Amino acid sequence: MAVDEKTSKLLHSRLPIGSEEEILGVYRHHWFVYVIIWFLGFVAVLAVMVAAVLMTSSYEPTTGADYRPVMLMGAMLLSVVIALGTAIPAWLKSQEQLVVTDEALLQVLQPSLFGSKVSQLSLQHVTDVSVRKDFFGTLFGYGTITVETPGEQVNYVFTAVPSPDKATKVIIEAHENLVAALESGRMPTTLLRSDDDKHSVKVDAAEYQKFLDFQQYQARAAQQTDATDNNPNQ
Repeated sequence: MAVDEKTSKLLHSRLPIGSEEEILGVYRHHWFVYVIIWFLGFVAVLAVMVAAVLMTSSYEPTTGADYRPVMLMGAMLLSVVIALGTAIPAWLKSQEQLVVTDEALLQVLQPSLFGSKVSQLSLQHVTDVSVRKDFFGTLFGYGTITVETPGEQVNYVFTAVPSPDKATKVIIEAHENLVAALESGRMPTTLLRSDDDKHSVKVDAAEYQKFLDFQQYQARAAQQTDATDNNPNQ
């Protein structure tokens, strides 16, 4: 989705995004992810309470002591722990996001309460973008986006993205714009702007040379693959 000025400033301050980079979209997990998390937590709490009621209703003190209030209190405390255990993963998921700029792709993950992980990929290194939807994804309109990278680099995978086809289109168009800019020596920023508001930024020669080196690397890798396919016994 597109971002407002306030969100843009916040992301620029928190993430490794250049001051001249424009944020084209920010994508979080679909609401169905949170429904699943809270539903599982609700089922667990319900199971504990039902078990506690059944145990106390059939409980008969044999020594004159009645432990039913203690058992019910224990069930309530366990239910609170389960509720907290449900809220934590829901919060962790809410902190994760996929950020697309006109130069890079950033994936923000929250593996724990006190630790986060930010991965950054230049759009010029994107080789393919695909979308996978399961039954519920097709039904509710979300999917998993996989961004493939060259060589042995790790692919970027972001799950449960709302309207994944639109997000994929933004990534592909941003990639094509950057490649065209690097090939021509300029960087036109055309996404999410009107025709009257287009402008361009010069790309420095060192960055352009990196792109040329990357193209040569891809060509050599393709030649090696073809040679291996044509000579399987080697």
